[in-house]
Amino acid sequence: MRKVVFCLTAALVLACSSCGNNKKIYPVSGKMTYNGSPASGAVVFFHRQGGDTMKEPTIMGIVQEDGSFELVCGPLGKGAPPGDYDVLVEWKRITGRGKRRPQAGPDILQGRYADPKRPLLHATVEARATNLPPFELPIAGAVLTGPNVRGRR
Repeated sequence: MRKVVFCLTAALVLACSSCGNNKKIYPVSGKMTYNGSPASGAVVFFHRQGGDTMKEPTIMGIVQEDGSFELVCGPLGKGAPPGDYDVLVEWKRITGRGKRRPQAGPDILQGRYADPKRPLLHATVEARATNLPPFELPIAGAVLTGPNVRGRR
């Protein structure tokens, strides 16, 4: 019984500390398009700039049919701690079904927006509810523009 209580306590401590060491999280929403159309099914990851990815929480959202997304910070629910973030995107289409889950194909964006060493997208989360400016992903080879994009190719 002691082992069970210890394990549950350890899991609770980890869960409670997973999103910024007791920092408050705030609702964050945004919109993502690809070539003018919603990037439905894309997964958006927010990584704190200058943070340690091994110690920082996983903050992510899934782009919906209309292009909108909301961020979720692990077990704390919807939102993210305030700060500056690099934004990574991976977008895999479902190509079939495996034994227990759908099988995903290659990244439609060919990894261009998923490299944590060379992030192309950035965002700032305020200490209040934040509705981010739209992320407009261009077609491969296009010049990058927009308020969330730094001019790298």
